[in-house]
Amino acid sequence: MTKMFCRLTFTSIVVIFLGGCDQPKSEDISRSDDISAIRSLQNNWNQAVETSNVDGYLSVLDEQIELIPTDAPPINGKEGYREMLEQVFNTSTFNIEVVDEGTIEVDGNMAYTRYDYIIHTTSTTSDSKESETISTYRKFLDVMRRQSDGSWKVYKHIWNYN
Repeated sequence: MTKMFCRLTFTSIVVIFLGGCDQPKSEDISRSDDISAIRSLQNNWNQAVETSNVDGYLSVLDEQIELIPTDAPPINGKEGYREMLEQVFNTSTFNIEVVDEGTIEVDGNMAYTRYDYIIHTTSTTSDSKESETISTYRKFLDVMRRQSDGSWKVYKHIWNYN
């Protein structure tokens, strides 16, 4: 009787353990969905940059966005961002070369992304006859914030040159 009890107990423990191993945790599924959504946001963002689409760019930004660029004062809010983008997109075009798509860490309603790009910037003169392309290696760190509808938006955008 004791041997049978031990076998049944052991078998029950193994079945419970193995059954639990195959089931992904709901937070793992949710985190995977969040990472996919953020990767999609990054792709849309890159497309907006490469097509000089101000509204497309602004669509990925949180209402309280803060841009913290290298060697320049911060820009706060979407309207400040719009003014800067309109000036930049009027004089330059951009091509993004993804060097390292990096990592995404999700922590509740905040996420942190770290990635490296080479930005190829082509600037034109006011008479549009001459242009020059400069390529710069940039390291980015972004803070994303989950919105009330569950989507993600860029809350803080920071970069530095390599």
